[in-house]
Parts: sequence; structure tokens; C-alpha cells
Amino acid sequence: MEENQTPNPANQAEEEKGPALYNPKALSLVSSLLSILSWVVLIAFIGDTVAQYLNIQNMIGPQGTAFTELFQDPGALSYIITNLSTPFFTGVAWFLVMQGVAIGLNVLMEMDLKLSEE
Repeated sequence: MEENQTPNPANQAEEEKGPALYNPKALSLVSSLLSILSWVVLIAFIGDTVAQYLNIQNMIGPQGTAFTELFQDPGALSYIITNLSTPFFTGVAWFLVMQGVAIGLNVLMEMDLKLSEE
């Protein structure tokens, strides 16, 4: 055999492709996009909560009622809980789930990398 023999292109393509069951580059891209999207979702839900608060302030402003006085009326209290806390906690939950999936994908890729090195 010659020392200057070129490697087989088929072998190089298999090495660049990565593992057969998943593509690390695609998983890394999904993880990064999911992490960014989770922040966008959190900011959107916080923005919705602030918009709902301002809407409530605009509704009670002409009546001369303070925001703290609404906590004494049960109907108003349920309206506040429905329109303020539910979107906020929904956004926080989505954020945590998306961040968890993104971190989990990164951990799985690192574990696979460590196992393939051994």
C-alpha cells in the first residue's frame, strides 16, 4: 500500500454524520432555539400580566377605587386572580419546562460525548 493513499470518502461522511440515532448538531440547534424561545414566552406572559394590570387600573380609575380595595370584593378578587396570576404562573411554568428540556438535551449530548470517548 502506498503511504499517500487518500482515505475513503464514505468513511469520512459516516464520521461527519455522527451517531445513527440522532444528529448532535440538530439537537444543539433545537436546544439553543428552545432556550431562546423560553425567554420570549416568559417575557410575553409577563407583558400580558402587566397589560392586564393596566387594564384593571384603567377600569377602576374613573370610579375612584384603589387597587387594594378590590381585594375586599370576592367577585373582583376572582377576576384579579384569573387575569393576573393565571397568565403569570402559566408563563413561568412554560419557561421552566422549556428550560428543563433545553438543559436536558444538553446533558444528554454531554453524556453521549463522554461515553463515546471512553
